[in-house]
Amino acid sequence: MVSTAPTAGGVRSSVFLGAVVASIGGPLALIALYLPGAAGDAGRASGLTTLLAIGVFGAPLAVWLGFSEQIASAGGLAAFVEAAAGRTVARIQAAIWIVSYFLYLPYTVTYIVYDLLAPVFPGLVPYRGSLELVLPVAIAVFAFLPLATSLGVLGVVAVAQLVLVAVLGGLLFAHGGASSSSFTAHVGGAPLGRGVGAIALLFVCASLPLFFGAEVRGGTRTIRRGLAWGYGIVAVFLLLAAVPLATGAGRFGGTELPGVSIAQAYAGRPLAVAVALGAAASVAGLIVLELLALGRLVHWLAGTAIRPTLAAVSIPFVVADAISLVDPERFYNDLSQPSLVALFASQILVFAVYPLFRRRGWRPPAAAVGAAAVASVLAGYGLYTAIVSSVGS
Repeated sequence: MVSTAPTAGGVRSSVFLGAVVASIGGPLALIALYLPGAAGDAGRASGLTTLLAIGVFGAPLAVWLGFSEQIASAGGLAAFVEAAAGRTVARIQAAIWIVSYFLYLPYTVTYIVYDLLAPVFPGLVPYRGSLELVLPVAIAVFAFLPLATSLGVLGVVAVAQLVLVAVLGGLLFAHGGASSSSFTAHVGGAPLGRGVGAIALLFVCASLPLFFGAEVRGGTRTIRRGLAWGYGIVAVFLLLAAVPLATGAGRFGGTELPGVSIAQAYAGRPLAVAVALGAAASVAGLIVLELLALGRLVHWLAGTAIRPTLAAVSIPFVVADAISLVDPERFYNDLSQPSLVALFASQILVFAVYPLFRRRGWRPPAAAVGAAAVASVLAGYGLYTAIVSSVGS
């Protein structure tokens, strides 16, 4: 379960890099759907808020990179925990993570159909139920392609997303400009901190490619390089779009689909359609990565073959989306909050045991303790907000 040797076959480093880029958000969804809302009251300082968030998320990234110096496994995060704290704690972490993503898969399909596509394409409204059934089946079938093929396709889609992110950033710059005020705190420390935390938490799915570690050429070296480069690429594109977004924060920040609204206002319907479809592909790509990761984690836990395990994971995913047709809005609300609670709880376990993994004798290095502490606080903030949101709903 611990691997330091390069894998002879399997996924190439370029394909793995594409999967990492696709996993972070995906990149178009970050700017087109999530970032303006996550920035909240700090939207007029979106450059500063995003830059700080990128820096803060360096702590979770450092933890994953530290574990990946020695571990390349289908167990992903659970394999990290096992190496640090033993099999029992790893099983607990894996169980919590599985609950999170089993809930995440079906409600995200509901989000794509009802909240992302339907507002842009009103003609789809009578067919939303059919699309809710077809989309998870299509995702499951796509996930059964050879891993290198499915990740390669997602990488190509990720590149297209980055192009659209650049276009949106260019439009914002051309029509609103960018100034140093984007890096000036226009609000107090508390709203700025909330914005930084919320934006940093948008990157948490970057851990998904870790579950493909046993199938990557180059093993741990490829994983570490792919994670670092993928995060750096998305961070640069996101920051370039976030800086001019500050000038349009008041106009677009409160809209349902900010990126679509920006495209519609500055370039017309064709680009708005392209952004909507790209954002849908961005979110659907995340679902594919999550399904693939779930299959590999269960395979690692149970010792079963990957393809039958993937089929077993796919069946409840498809069935759950059929059940969602009874009340899609309630289905989304009931599943999203416990999914986030489980997600951040599972990540806290990973971060908390990292110093145990890095210790030499009785004392772990100060850098490991610091990275684990910052990462744990960030995940704890995500857990707190998910719980508060759940209680308040």
